[in-house]
Amino acid sequence: MRRIDYKKLFSSNSQRTQTIKKNIIGSLFIKGCSILISLLLVPMTLGYVSSELYGIWLTLSSIMLWLNFFDVGFTLGLKNKLAEAIAKEDWQRGKSLVSTTYFMMVLIFVPLWIVLELAIPLIDWALFLNVDASYNDEIARAVHILVACFCLQMIVNVLTAVIAAFQKVALSSAFPVLGNFLSLIAIFLLTKLCPPSLVALACTISVLPILVIIIASFILYSNKFKIVAPSIRTINKSYIKELFGLGYKFFLIQIQVVVLYQSTNILISNVAGPNEVTYYNIAYKYLGIAMMIYTIFLSPLWPAFTDAYTKQDYKWMKNIYRKMSMVFMVSAIAVIGMMVISPFVYKIWIGEEVSIPIMMTIAVGLYMIIHSWDSLQVNMINGIGAVKLQTYITSLGLIVHIPLSLFLGKCIGSVGVVVSMILINVLYSTVFTIQINKLLNNKAIGFWKK
Repeated sequence: MRRIDYKKLFSSNSQRTQTIKKNIIGSLFIKGCSILISLLLVPMTLGYVSSELYGIWLTLSSIMLWLNFFDVGFTLGLKNKLAEAIAKEDWQRGKSLVSTTYFMMVLIFVPLWIVLELAIPLIDWALFLNVDASYNDEIARAVHILVACFCLQMIVNVLTAVIAAFQKVALSSAFPVLGNFLSLIAIFLLTKLCPPSLVALACTISVLPILVIIIASFILYSNKFKIVAPSIRTINKSYIKELFGLGYKFFLIQIQVVVLYQSTNILISNVAGPNEVTYYNIAYKYLGIAMMIYTIFLSPLWPAFTDAYTKQDYKWMKNIYRKMSMVFMVSAIAVIGMMVISPFVYKIWIGEEVSIPIMMTIAVGLYMIIHSWDSLQVNMINGIGAVKLQTYITSLGLIVHIPLSLFLGKCIGSVGVVVSMILINVLYSTVFTIQINKLLNNKAIGFWKK
């Protein structure tokens, strides 16, 4: 096996490659802080609430993420379209695209917030989450807070798409880290001052990250991104169709992502109870360290590939794909090593409070390796904008995942839900690897290119 020379891995004189390198270096520091904060949040939260309440919290958080698809892919469509406008230095178009996206997000999420707030009291949350009925009122109050925060976050998060389009991914990744750091401090104070409460936990973890993004929006749109700052006067309704033309494809893909990834906590809770949700999430957070580092290398690729494809720079794209394949191999080896030492790490990290089954760790690790390869293909394909095939293949995953998870869950327990994710990602990885190779060799035709 050929030795990887990391010094030369991304060596290039092109401005695009230099931008990627700067994003990677900045993100490594930011993600390092994020990993540390994430690891501290788990034992601190478990120290504030019980394992069961923590499982309920994780499940509620997943339900909120189900609502992501209501933006109909507008922010993802903005990332591509704004990156194209920046590549062509069409700033008036860029400003209108940003303004129109904010307009559509307000139009979607303000009514959605009202409808959801009215619907919350009508749901028996304890029955839905398979927990004791005594939790029902507290869960409902927590959901009221989560819904309001989620809808506001979907509006203000347009900023992250704008930052990504300018190929400054490291900057956008700093916001959730700062928000989580403030949440960590707040949870520490809760452990000293307040009794265990889902409502207090919801306020702490949901409100502070939003405040960070709101403050950042005022600062950045007044300075660095003033050239595309949103304005009511530059809203252009004709751009809605253009954003939606690409966005609806991302919308269909997002539905699958929500079902496949964010339904996991709900499925595990229904199959085996909230304690198993805690086991899965702890294993995911631990092994996810390798995934987070790997994602640092992936994140700058989307806007960079949009820029490169707009300028027909196939040589650069193929070179980066080859180098990123080597990064994937390193990431896969790291995950395997982490699986081997996981019992020792769990004991140091969370002590004797929770015992994580080894089969859950193995299943989550295998899923992460396969999903990492799939993510490499998808990031590049999304940057190019040839996402029609994804809508077909991910629709198949959408149809299959829930019944397959329930079937495997009944056969082998909570691990069966993760096995369903593994099988579906094997399908995705196979198809998308074929597609990206066709695109990079300029041989894609028909649905492979659309």
